[in-house]
Amino acid sequence: MQGILVSILVGLCTGVGALPFLFIKKVPQALKDGLLGFASGIMVFASSFNLIQPALKDGNLLSVIGGIIIGTMILTFIEHLIPHTHTKNYDENDDSSVLKKNILLAIAVAIHNVPEGFAIGVGYGTGNVSTGLSLALAIGVQNIPEGLVVAAPLIEGGYPRGKALLFSFLTGIGEPIAAAIGFFAARLTDKLLPFILSIAAGAMFYVVSHELIPESHCNNNEMLATYGFIIGLILMIIFRTVIGE
Repeated sequence: MQGILVSILVGLCTGVGALPFLFIKKVPQALKDGLLGFASGIMVFASSFNLIQPALKDGNLLSVIGGIIIGTMILTFIEHLIPHTHTKNYDENDDSSVLKKNILLAIAVAIHNVPEGFAIGVGYGTGNVSTGLSLALAIGVQNIPEGLVVAAPLIEGGYPRGKALLFSFLTGIGEPIAAAIGFFAARLTDKLLPFILSIAAGAMFYVVSHELIPESHCNNNEMLATYGFIIGLILMIIFRTVIGE
């Protein structure tokens, strides 16, 4: 139950990222890209040390590799169901193209929150509160810039602020549902736990490599996004050191 409640709060963090738009209308693109890089660094660390490391400890190499592949394939299948494109592939002077891009971006973030919620549920399902809390904090922090990235183009394109904020909050609605599935899946049998952890990690690696990093490199801010990535990693190293294993 605690994991599901925490996942609700984590899902709401996407809306928190949109709150600055109550006071401002435009956020510099460089800041958005830097924050996406920052979120990527957090996700890579959380997936590697909070999912893959315990999976390797309690399982075997084959189950971990298989889980990563399955997680990647699941997200690839979803990508084919609801394809979307990165910022550079749209004509900024075409209003319908921009609107389509913004809607697809929001859908993409909502889809990405599903494996993240699943990972939180799995983390708590292990019985290790520290693992669940670490994953929840990492994903919550990286959800904030995602919420900003969802709301920014909508508001800048003339969308009412209230609707854009609501849209941003709604992108996190799948997290508690996925967390419940992950929690009960992890509780089914200890033997499957390393495999389930690896599936969650594979899905999160896919999100970072296929979505967050390419999106952060679309606007000639690659270096800023890279530094954001490193800062995200460092932050998680500090956090892990402070709370322990």
